[in-house]
Order: sequence, then C-alpha cells, then structure tokens
Amino acid sequence: MLIPGRHHVLTGFQFDYLRALLDAGSATDVDGQQVLFADHVTAVWAVTSANHGSTRRNPVAGHRREAAIELFHADLGVEGMTFLIDDLPTTPRFADHILKEIEVQSNGLTRLTPANCAVATSTPAVIDMFETLGFQVLPLELARRDPEVLQAQRAWDVLLRIVAAGSQWRSDPDYCALAHRSTRRVFARYGLGDQIVGVHADPVVGDEGDLTDTRDYQTYVRSFEEGATRKYALARDLVQPGRIVDVGCATGAILELMAEDDRLRESDLYGIEVARPLYEICQHRKSLGEFPNANTFFYHRNILRTDLFAERSVHTTTTFSLTHEIESYAGHDALLEFLHRIYRHTAPGGVFINYDVAGPDEPEREVLLCLSDADGGVDDGRVLDHDDAEGVRRYVDGLSTWGRFERFARDFRAAEGERFDWEPAEVEDRRAARLRLADAMEFLSKKDYTDNWLSEMHERFCFFTYADWRRALEDVGFRTVPGSRALRNDWIVKHRLRPVARLLDAGDPSVTLAWPATNVLIAGTRDRV
Repeated sequence: MLIPGRHHVLTGFQFDYLRALLDAGSATDVDGQQVLFADHVTAVWAVTSANHGSTRRNPVAGHRREAAIELFHADLGVEGMTFLIDDLPTTPRFADHILKEIEVQSNGLTRLTPANCAVATSTPAVIDMFETLGFQVLPLELARRDPEVLQAQRAWDVLLRIVAAGSQWRSDPDYCALAHRSTRRVFARYGLGDQIVGVHADPVVGDEGDLTDTRDYQTYVRSFEEGATRKYALARDLVQPGRIVDVGCATGAILELMAEDDRLRESDLYGIEVARPLYEICQHRKSLGEFPNANTFFYHRNILRTDLFAERSVHTTTTFSLTHEIESYAGHDALLEFLHRIYRHTAPGGVFINYDVAGPDEPEREVLLCLSDADGGVDDGRVLDHDDAEGVRRYVDGLSTWGRFERFARDFRAAEGERFDWEPAEVEDRRAARLRLADAMEFLSKKDYTDNWLSEMHERFCFFTYADWRRALEDVGFRTVPGSRALRNDWIVKHRLRPVARLLDAGDPSVTLAWPATNVLIAGTRDRV
C-alpha cells in the first residue's frame, strides 16, 4: 500500500483507518470497488518535498517526518518503508516520478504496480494521476470523490490547529485529540510545533520561503552575480578573518570570492539566505565544488526571527543589497532589531559591513525633476497583472521616462497604502515634477528595473542617508570604521540618468543640481572592551 504525501503530521484518523483495513483484509476504493489485501501488507510512505523545511508549505524537515512515520509503523504493527522524495515542479507525471524514485532508492527491490499495490490518498489530483496508471485508490479522509465531503480532518488541517494554538500548541485539545501520538512524540522531542508556529508568524517569508511572489529570480541572480566582484572589491579590506557570515547571500557569489581570497583561507564561511530558490542554488553550487574553501556552509534561515549565532562569536558579518529589503518588507523596527542581532553576535574587534542603496544627503529638499517624454509612450493607467510579469515588462519598457514616472507614482508602495506626493510643473516648456529630492531619487533608482517592476514597487531605497546609517550603527553599539562612505554609481548617472533626466533647484530652476549619492558602504566594529 503506497501512501504519498508531505506527511508533516500523522493523524489518529489515519491510524484507525489503516488499522481497520488491516484487520478486515479489504477496503473500498474511491469508486466503491473492493480492494483485497494479502495477509502480509507493507506500508510504503512517499514523503514528498522532503528536501524542504522551515517554510509555510513545508515546515518540518524530511528526516523528522520520517522519524514520526517509523514510530507510526511500530504502533500499527505493520512492516513499513519510507522514501524521501525531493520537491519537483508541478507535473502530470508526478505519480510516475514517485514510483520510479521508489524503485531507484530501493535498488530495484521495490517496484510498485497496479497488480501488487493500492494507493491511499485524499488529494483529488493525485487520485486522478494514479488511476490513470491503473492503480486502485483508497480515499482516506474523503467520504467519496467530492473533495468537499470529508469524514475526518486532513493532516494539513491538524497542522493549522498548531498554528492557531501558538505557543500553547502542546496542550491544545484539538491538536492532542487529532494528531497521532507518533507525531506528538517527535514534535515534543524536537520542539517542531514552535518551528511551525514561528514559520507561519514570519513577517517576511512567503509560503515557499520567498520575499515576494512577483520577483523574477533569473533576473535577480544575473544582476547580483554581475555586481558581486565590484561590491566585494569595495568591502574586501574591511573583512576580518575568522567566522564570516554573509546574510542574504543570494547565490553565494560573494562567498565564492571570499573562498578564493587567500587571506581568508583559514576562515569558516556561512551563507544565510531566506529565499528558497536562491538557497537551493547555493547548495547546488556547493555540491559542484564551486567554493574552494571546504568550510563553506549555507543555511535557509530568517535572521529576523532568531539569533543564529552565539553572542560575540562572529568576526565579520556582511550584508549586500539586503537592508533595504528588511526595511521595505518587515518595517523600520525590524531593521533596527536586525542591527541589534548583528551587534550581539559580533565578536570584540569584529566588524559588520553593509553595502546597500541609500538616500541623498538632503532628502527633504524640494527639487524639480525634468524628464523626457519623447522616448516612449504615455501611461494609460491600466491595472497591471501580477501573474503576467512578461506583459508588465513589455508595457513599462514601452513607456517614456515621463510615462514611467507617472506609472511609478501610481504603483510605488500602493499595496502598503502609501501615497507618492508630487505636483506637475513646467521648466522651459518641458514637463517636470515638483517633489522631495528623496522621492525623485526613489524613482530614478528604480525606473529601469522593468523585469521586476511590481516587486520593486514594494521596496524603499531612500529611507536612510549615510548620516542616518552612521547613527543607526552607533546607536546599537558599533563604532564606525574609517573607509565607510557614501557612493555614487557614475555608470548609472552617465548611461541611465543624464540622457533622460535633470535635477533642478525648485527655488531657482536655472540651477542644475549635481547627482547625489546612490549607495552606502558602511562598516562598524565592536570595541574589544
């Protein structure tokens, strides 16, 4: 009997259902046909998405799920086998993939066919796939084929009871009554209920461990890797050997450069990444041997939720293009708490290095932003489709710089209920916007990110000036390291700003303003006292 599923929770109903089936030697499939079993029945559990953990959809690691299944087998008094199946994209060949994976993992000894195996599942799509292959399917929690008619709570519903119970999950009467004792024992032993509650309470991570559903990770990966050498060159001389942690490591490009740095050959390198697609790239690259330092490790964690390292134990922490995402998605208080966490784990004499976007030195200064309206079309105010990233890219690409500004003013932080304030103006018969310098730079810093337009509309770049960053680090206890400074990307100025935009003094439009800083490199050290 094959039982496919994620199996984060095992239920008392599942136990009673299987026990009754074994005692009777038969059961009824989803079509009402009898399924007869031999005296000797083997329960074969296919644990899907077993390589995923610490996300909302897959909060429990595969090996913990396997441990609960083994205890379940012992209570049931039946021989059991458990196979851990890695996650794979949605495919109509899902059932066939499971069968082949089981055969491969068992070295050909377990070949499941309609002649020797029945399947037990209550997921309609999975029922259809196995029936197409000729298997009889037992409905488990389904009373009949209708997915809305259940005779018991599904395992996922029991997991959601844990979420609802919060910190009191161990004593919640619904959880205690519905979860089988094998799950209760493993969850209590390893504190897995706390992990489930914590993942579902996470303010940043989505169901699959992502920051945002609208991000095109292929574009993001290219952008990060193309800039990694330049960014590391800026920070390299500030890095202290020892235990080194790169938070928000993306594809591991910075850590690869550190691993190749002879000065850091004796260091331990840790990459922390919250977005599962990027974490999996890191693990794959490590498996290919792309990091010369053997002591390079990656963890799929959210540092906003917990301290990852002991106090005073990390010699260097780096963040590249990360802190603006914390500010944007989790809020300002979360960013300040993040800095406190970094300070706590920094060793005396250790350093925190942050490279990120930044706002201009005079954020409140009123300016006139003159933009070209001849390099594309006008914005028609349409609602952009979050499910059509390519369509959004084509539409925004086709707008003039002025058209993109009007689109930006409509979209920026709209989902967060914020307004983007500006007033129309004219300068020498050309269209212009009167607004704060910080808001002008907010638009100019994002106007060319059309591949991820809707994702970028959540993100705030100009929330901190260099002076703000310095105060924030010093407030938590760091001392600013010489070499920290505001930076301007002159390539962007030359190629993306100057051809289509001008900044003028709102009080005297004859005065053209210099392009302000766009980034910050700031490092803080923890005193040895």
